[in-house]
Amino acid sequence: KPRASRAQLTTQFTTVVGMSLTLFMVGMLGMAALFGQWASLKLQQHVHIQVHLQRELSQAQIDGARLAVTADSAVAQASYLDPAAAAAQLEQELGESFVEFLGYVPLPPVIDVVVRPDHAQPAALAQAASRFEVVPGVAEVVWNEGLLQSIHHTLDAWFPALAAVCTVCLLVALALLNNTIRLTVFARRFLIRNMQLVGAKPGMIRRPFIVQGLVLGLGSGLLAFAAMMGTLTLLKAQMGPLDPTILGLLAGSLLTLGGVLGAGFSGVAVNRYLHADLSKLH
Repeated sequence: KPRASRAQLTTQFTTVVGMSLTLFMVGMLGMAALFGQWASLKLQQHVHIQVHLQRELSQAQIDGARLAVTADSAVAQASYLDPAAAAAQLEQELGESFVEFLGYVPLPPVIDVVVRPDHAQPAALAQAASRFEVVPGVAEVVWNEGLLQSIHHTLDAWFPALAAVCTVCLLVALALLNNTIRLTVFARRFLIRNMQLVGAKPGMIRRPFIVQGLVLGLGSGLLAFAAMMGTLTLLKAQMGPLDPTILGLLAGSLLTLGGVLGAGFSGVAVNRYLHADLSKLH
């Protein structure tokens, strides 16, 4: 009996480790997807377009250009950069007075535009820049078209490959988990047969295995969440503060998924031995 008890504990430990690794992988894949969306959103929230105005504009003309630019549907926020103030700040950073040397302020008046996230696509930005160029008093519109196109093309190229790799890894992990739970039930296959011989109904036979699978799955979910919290803490500098709502959803998802997988695979494995021939049990 002690030897059988140790074997059963070893099997349960192996099951918990396998389920924890599977849930950890699933959780990290989910967090990678969320992190990708977060990075894309942060990028879209920090897209700027600089509208350079002509140098010899009156204050009324500058105000008119600012109103026209601000009223555009692609603009989330627009701020006016005064040439004199910008030159003074640049002189402070450089430590030299280039205005005195040149005899004039070389910087043009600029309207710095923060683009709305839903317009932060290369095509939409090009259309917005075209609208700004025809505003009276505008000399030039500057934005980093090449960088944005490169980022979007990279994301579009990598996403299908990443999704395919994640899907394959998930299927492999689920297959390994299924085999691990089947081995757990296999070790008790003769107990299932003995329960059948004394007249136990299939539901009564399945119940303790499903409950055990549920408990092991919940424990695996907790371990996977703890491992993910440790990993996310190490990545906190890159990802920023962790949202408590997302962490709560992550914990609930891992616990639910662990319980469902543990109970579901256990039930399927028991059904296999409920309908197996006696000769196949050896």
